[in-house]
Amino acid sequence: MTPGPQPATGPTVSIIVPAYNVAPYIGEALASVMAQTRKDYEVIVVNDGSTDDLESAIAPFRDRIGYVRQENRGTSAARNAALRLARGRYVALLDGDDIWMPEFLERLLARLEADPSIDVIYPNAVIFGETPVVGKLFQDIYPPREPVTFERLLTRECTVFISLMFKRDLIGTVGMFDEGLRCCEDFDMWLRMARLGYRIGLTREPLVRYRRRVGSASTEKAAMARALITVYEKILHRPDVTGRERELIPPLVANARAEENLALSKQMLRAGEFERAAEHLALANAHYRRLKLSLVAILLRVAPSLLARLVSRR
Repeated sequence: MTPGPQPATGPTVSIIVPAYNVAPYIGEALASVMAQTRKDYEVIVVNDGSTDDLESAIAPFRDRIGYVRQENRGTSAARNAALRLARGRYVALLDGDDIWMPEFLERLLARLEADPSIDVIYPNAVIFGETPVVGKLFQDIYPPREPVTFERLLTRECTVFISLMFKRDLIGTVGMFDEGLRCCEDFDMWLRMARLGYRIGLTREPLVRYRRRVGSASTEKAAMARALITVYEKILHRPDVTGRERELIPPLVANARAEENLALSKQMLRAGEFERAAEHLALANAHYRRLKLSLVAILLRVAPSLLARLVSRR
């Protein structure tokens, strides 16, 4: 690690930035950190085996950040590498293609310092980039229900936004990010925190510009669904799994499998593998039982090439 300069007393916040092939965007992300109204922080950027010119992109910031380079092991491993080096009382997460508003640290720190019962705090965000929901707020699409509880997280009634802040000491009890998960590792972490009784708070104020882009992990719906299933099954396999969890999780697994099959059907259709597309579509609709999907299945049988063209244009 190349250490950045720090106050003698140490930072209040450790800002963790995992970076994989985000060279076109990370300059904006780091500039938004440098523009924060609170300055008592350290920044740790982890280059997770990027194949683009990430180092040139971060060169203007190298004297103000800590820097780690490792082989590609996924976002969880990148965040864990930074967590092992973090010295702040709090940890803030920033993805390498997102942008903080100048008051991000100030607003979230104020909440945590004013109410010690809050362990995790997440903000609202403005969505931008390659998406039809440009300009919408994250919490408009994923309306929060308070209080944020384990059960509401589990059933996805509450969706915690990834760019947030939490007490670093929690990691000693909850553990690190699960490096076996290539996505949904954040969902897994917030579930573990909530299950242990840690309190998750939120603010309605948009303090992040959240970039949606083609090829980012959040657009890989099939992989997301598979990771959700893994997270659910982890809970079921815990020795202290409760009766309520055994009741809630199987329908969630079934829904995630249907989401995976629907996503795979679209992938197969775009690839021209029409028989496999039909198989995955049938599995998805066995769960959903939607007239629209039944009509798509008919079109897939009688005019698969036309359907493939229609899907590829969306």
